[in-house]
Amino acid sequence: MPRRAAMPLMTPLLTVCVLCALALPALAESKQAPSKQARELRAAGDLVPYAPPQAVLKALFSADEDAPRGVYGPVSAYVKTRACPTTWLIEKGERTRIEELAARKGIPPYEFSLTLEEDCPGKVTHAVFVTSPGSTPEAWLKWRSQFHGRKAARHYGAALENLKKAEAAGLAPTAELRFLAVNGELLMQNLEDVLRAEGRLAPVFDLEKGARTGK
Repeated sequence: MPRRAAMPLMTPLLTVCVLCALALPALAESKQAPSKQARELRAAGDLVPYAPPQAVLKALFSADEDAPRGVYGPVSAYVKTRACPTTWLIEKGERTRIEELAARKGIPPYEFSLTLEEDCPGKVTHAVFVTSPGSTPEAWLKWRSQFHGRKAARHYGAALENLKKAEAAGLAPTAELRFLAVNGELLMQNLEDVLRAEGRLAPVFDLEKGARTGK
C-alpha cells in the first residue's frame, strides 16, 4: 500500500467532482470485457472500477518518489500512451474512505490512490497513482520530512528548488506514479527510468535543468 500523508484540503468543487466520480464507476470501464487474469487480480486486490475526477486526469505527475528528474503529463496523456485497453480502479476500502471524507465539512487534509489497469494478452499491468490535488513543493517536502526528519530539507533541497521552478512555470506535479505491478508482482526498477525507456511520454518540465522541455 502507498504511504499516506497529509495533503491540502480539497476544494468544494473537487469534493463535488469526487462524489460524482464515485457515482459513475461505469465511465472508468474499458469497452472490452476484462480478461480472466485481470478479473482475478481485481478480486485479489479488492479493486473495483472508478471514474477519476477531471482534476486527477488533468494533473501533471512525477515518477520518482525521492529524486524526480521530470514532470510528466497530464495523467490522461499517460493513459493514451498505453497499448492495451485500460480501466481505472480503486480499492473498495479507499472508495469508502473517500465517500466518508467527501461528505464531511472541515475535514483534515487527505490524499488517495488510484490504479490504472492495462489489460494486455498474458500481461496485466497496474499503475498506481497517488493523487494530491492542490499540492505544492512545500507539501512535497513536508511529506518526506515525516520519514527523514531534519535531514529532508538538505537531502531534497535541489529537487525542492526545481519543483518550485516548475510551480512558477505553472507545471507543478499534483500526482505521482508510485508503483507499477505486472501480473501482480511489483516492479522494483526506478519508475522514471521505466517511463523514459518506454519513450512514449516525454517530460513537460526538466527538473534537473529547472526548465520547460518544450514538449
